[in-house]
Amino acid sequence: MRVLSALNLSSWLLAGVVAKTNPGQDCCTALSKTLSDSQVYCPQTTSYVDRIKSYFSVSAALPPWCIVLPSTTQEVSAVVQTLTTHQCPFGIKSGGHGIFPGANSVRNGVTVDLGNMNTTTYNAESKTASIQPGSRWRPVYETLAEYGVAVTGGRDSDVGVGGFILGGGNSFWSASHGWACDNVVNFEVVLADGSIINANAEEHTDLWTALKGGSGNLGIVTRFDMKTIEYVNPQNHIYGGSVSYPPESTKEAVAALVDFVDNQARDTANHAFTIWAYVPKLGKFITSFIANVLDNASTSAFDGIMRVPGMTGSSLRSATVANFTDEIQTPKGYRNVWETSAYKNDARVIQYAVDKFNDMVPRIEAAVSSEKLVMIVGSFQPLTQPMISQAAANGGNMLGLEERVKGGNGVLFNAAVGLSGGESEEAAALLLVREWLGSIDEFARGEGLGWDWRYLNYANGDQDPIASYGLESVERMRAVAMKYDPQGVFQRLRRSGFKIPT
Repeated sequence: MRVLSALNLSSWLLAGVVAKTNPGQDCCTALSKTLSDSQVYCPQTTSYVDRIKSYFSVSAALPPWCIVLPSTTQEVSAVVQTLTTHQCPFGIKSGGHGIFPGANSVRNGVTVDLGNMNTTTYNAESKTASIQPGSRWRPVYETLAEYGVAVTGGRDSDVGVGGFILGGGNSFWSASHGWACDNVVNFEVVLADGSIINANAEEHTDLWTALKGGSGNLGIVTRFDMKTIEYVNPQNHIYGGSVSYPPESTKEAVAALVDFVDNQARDTANHAFTIWAYVPKLGKFITSFIANVLDNASTSAFDGIMRVPGMTGSSLRSATVANFTDEIQTPKGYRNVWETSAYKNDARVIQYAVDKFNDMVPRIEAAVSSEKLVMIVGSFQPLTQPMISQAAANGGNMLGLEERVKGGNGVLFNAAVGLSGGESEEAAALLLVREWLGSIDEFARGEGLGWDWRYLNYANGDQDPIASYGLESVERMRAVAMKYDPQGVFQRLRRSGFKIPT
């Protein structure tokens, strides 16, 4: 039967979810008629619970009225039409790696879970990869490795494709190829009226550009066609790994990072980022992750990082990309608090951020407790001219970084806390992380080092990253949204993620 099963409906009633005044029953019953019972999961069922557990961050895993899992683009179209007809609030989940409540889920509404759309195919003639939004990056890399190619994908095996690309997407190849979104040659998109179109350099070009950084504001992307990159070494794809140092080496580690960022243009095959971290059982430490995408172990680009005194560990080797993304993968199943910003590449602001990290560690640990605290991390990543300049040659994007980088290279900062425990511990950590980031932003403004830009994929729900793209980008996105979604479905009914500022 193409209706909610008696078992599912009974479970829902027992959970106290269905009531005469609750529109959830109408929405979920309508979706079950549109697709099938087996694709609509209701509370108190094993399938529903398993999908909730699939989120990276416990903080983000809100319990919706029901979860619908389309398996094809046509089914996504039918789902969107049903949600619109019945005026059902909804959220969109691709890989589920967003960290804050409402990033990729909804409490009072329906979660559209794209997890069943997870295939990757390669077209040898066009040298493009077609990737569905529910894919995760490890299997994407493994599939493409059979053909000796890669794409500008995520650096964490478990990150999903959809949100990563639509938010920008930082990869090992960022310096040489730009953001992941800059490498999309075509988006297959389901619009608010259920129509299915392609957006590329030849058709719907305004939508093609607006989706690069536009997140879920303009439709549901059901396929990303991306340029591929041939490996120099098809067996061991890249050279790199992590090198760790004691916190006493902070001054030298800061100087090495600043030098790497300012010289990345000399050899864009190189990528690096540095974190200052605290784990209760390990204490404080510094780790730099480096990668050369041409598998060149003799590059001099990392000499400064390798000269930082007191090295305590190294995992440097030549290996597959999937091997490296496994190393970087962040453990899932915890609550997460992130806040992000960007600054000029200057030792003063990095040193200040590390000093505040040292101040905040005992305060956050006291607020959360050492038993429930998993880690505290402050990370810095390059935002360089080579990386940002790639957008113009590929149709542009919405990120709004071109003017900022004219004054010199930048660094992307992310303050992150992972913890177990409940909402009270998360709330306490959030207050302190906001204080940490606010203090750095204030210092940066005072020194003329602030960029006033937020990376959407790291932003917390209170940060409004799209507004930080600048008025020109925001106005272009508004115009595209009005053209392709005149009823404002993805601004009004979509309740997850970041909206276009009004």
